[in-house]
Amino acid sequence: MSSPTLSSPTLSAPLEQVAETVPGLPRLLMADDHHLILDALGAIMEREFEVLAVDTSQAFIAAIDRFNPDIAVLDVSMPGVDGFTTAKTVLDRRPDLPIVFLSMYAEPAYAEQAARIGAKAYLSKRVPAQELLAALHAVLGGGSLLPEKLPGTGATDPDTQRTGLTARQREVLKLIATGSSAKDIATQLNISVRTAEFHRAAIMQRLGLHSTAQMTRYAIANNLG
Repeated sequence: MSSPTLSSPTLSAPLEQVAETVPGLPRLLMADDHHLILDALGAIMEREFEVLAVDTSQAFIAAIDRFNPDIAVLDVSMPGVDGFTTAKTVLDRRPDLPIVFLSMYAEPAYAEQAARIGAKAYLSKRVPAQELLAALHAVLGGGSLLPEKLPGTGATDPDTQRTGLTARQREVLKLIATGSSAKDIATQLNISVRTAEFHRAAIMQRLGLHSTAQMTRYAIANNLG
């Protein structure tokens, strides 16, 4: 079963497919200019989301009102208008819409730009599918995987600036340092076990740590324990 795709009118063989919808699933809008990526992501996501895939920024913007997504995944590099400009346009109209960037660009400056715009996550296209799914559910649950901004100042939260971790990630790290399991963390923070496990993996990746012992030592050294 394939996800519906709105194709650019400039393509020689535009494709539009309608997927079977499952009542109650959150609606996911995806945008990428490579159909192969959209097809692969659609096959992965359609078990847990009602998916609409588009291949241009214009189609992404147009789908906001028609499809009314609960969450959106957007590439940075898009034909015509780049993903950052597209996201800003959409968030001006739908400030409550969680946007996750999925990009080939791994430079920190891109993630910082995504945070400034108001996106909730910036992930590399190299991440495993399960990590992407966990990130989407974490964001749908109200989480953010990007540094917070202080209201009205545009300045990064000092604790985020010092550690490079979001507020939620610092909470998770504190609990890890006390010996809490993923199930314990999920219960205490009212999140799913999968989301707790994703935060753990994200913390290790961001800090370059490889074990619970290293995470505990880091938390204590940075007054997070």
